[in-house]
Amino acid sequence: MTENYFTTPEANVCDFPDLNGNDEDAEIECADQCTFGELGRDEHIEVHSSIIEEFESRLADGQTVKSVGDAYLLYYKYAHAKGFSVKKGDQRCFPHTKELQSKDFECSCEGVKDERRSINRKPVYQKPITRTGCKARLKVGREWGGEWKVTKFLMEHNHEMVASDQIHLLRSSRNISHAHKSSLEAMVNAGISPTTAFSYMESEAHGPQNLGFTRKDAFDYLDRLRRKTKIEDGDASALLQYFIKKSNKETSFYWSVQMGDDNRMMNFFFRDYRCMIDYEYFGDVQNVMFGLAFMSDETESSFEWLVSTFLESMNGKQPETVFTDQCQAMMNAVGTIFPCAHHRLCQWHINQNAPSHFGSLNGDSRFKELWYECMSRCDSEEEFEAKWRIMIDKYNLTSHKWLNGMYKLRRKWATAFSNDKFSAGLLATSRS
Repeated sequence: MTENYFTTPEANVCDFPDLNGNDEDAEIECADQCTFGELGRDEHIEVHSSIIEEFESRLADGQTVKSVGDAYLLYYKYAHAKGFSVKKGDQRCFPHTKELQSKDFECSCEGVKDERRSINRKPVYQKPITRTGCKARLKVGREWGGEWKVTKFLMEHNHEMVASDQIHLLRSSRNISHAHKSSLEAMVNAGISPTTAFSYMESEAHGPQNLGFTRKDAFDYLDRLRRKTKIEDGDASALLQYFIKKSNKETSFYWSVQMGDDNRMMNFFFRDYRCMIDYEYFGDVQNVMFGLAFMSDETESSFEWLVSTFLESMNGKQPETVFTDQCQAMMNAVGTIFPCAHHRLCQWHINQNAPSHFGSLNGDSRFKELWYECMSRCDSEEEFEAKWRIMIDKYNLTSHKWLNGMYKLRRKWATAFSNDKFSAGLLATSRS
């Protein structure tokens, strides 16, 4: 990966990596690692102003950008230079496709606090108000097959900019690079306290403003690492001893473990004789436990191992119907190992997830009625298609990304497409 630079008479300033892909996260990470040189105060003010002017000219209405990711990079660096934080806003796709047509990037002070959420509950502490209804934003768009262009660039803010010595604390300006993550892990694993490790990294970067993340960011990252479930060597040894002892006593006891590249236990599965008998005779409709598994991750390979191990433990007998949530890795594994099974998506999980995608439609009783009719009240595929079209057209939801995705999966969750499969009314994975 190469980087391009533009030069001012005063100093060399790192521009943006020349990336042709659309991986926004990778581009954002590269942007976080671009820094300004060390200058005197007067030189810094002069160069700082020229940088802002340069960005404003490149973000003017009608200017072209390589991709949505490049647009974010430009706006991110402009915001960093000026003193505000940015967030990703709305986006729109071309009708009947998943191809992006437009994308907004906004000042993080956009919007206002929803007072309704806190009306009936007293907060433990009063959070500072960070949303001021700021309208500053960048919007890029394109015609079908065309190049990306800036369609709106609003520069006016209704709040003060952050002081230059506080810019490194802005949320969009903070990011822990892979190198820093590796260093933190290595030092903590060597017995160095997180506080000492962070202080050392601050010193190496010549100050917190050059590090790119805060002490809390570092502690949060280390806490997430600790929360990741691991099977320690002692636990693994004890578990294996238990499995061996159990299988010696019960010839029908089945167990299996999956080892990682580092020869450490990743996943395990076991079932006893009762589970096998229950699966053989009560495999449909009844809520019966058929086995138990522990998984250290939720990757497709781990799910494939689990499902194939379960199938082997049950003498190769495939289930008639399988209910899962919308975990793509699990869905892929079920489709690969159980090709003949009728794979359904859990309606309970879908209904739990749906409100976060409906927005203001959550308050529309007619919309919710149409949605529930599509889910489980249509007697035929034709009736489902008719109800779905009414819902989409009535509420102008042709470009609704989540609903478009659900429509493609309709045969896995809408009961109209499973009338020929007996499930005694079961629609969810949860136990009653």
